[in-house]
Amino acid sequence: MKKGTVVLCRVPMPSTQLLEFKMRPGVVVSKESNNKRLKDIIIAVCTSNVSRPKEATHVFIFGEDVKMSGIRVPSVVRCESLFTINKSMILRALGKLPTRLKNELDECLKDALELK
Repeated sequence: MKKGTVVLCRVPMPSTQLLEFKMRPGVVVSKESNNKRLKDIIIAVCTSNVSRPKEATHVFIFGEDVKMSGIRVPSVVRCESLFTINKSMILRALGKLPTRLKNELDECLKDALELK
């Protein structure tokens, strides 16, 4: 799994004390060398709720990028919503972010983690 890969995965729901899961797309944000050697992977959760105002921690996927990413509808990658999940929770890869959005993802992660 490479950084920027969009995956369909089982994500724990914080509102249920992480006891219930929901199928969601997520974007791999952990570095490739860790993804190769570890059983866990870090993802940023995607949501199709694009009605919220844009925040510095959000990457919008719309237009032709929707098809390339493998998702069905315009969505937002929420870099403030990160999960470390076991690779067994990933059902399949859906697609990948184009380079432009991967660069935007890096900037949003820096903002979410105050790394600027």
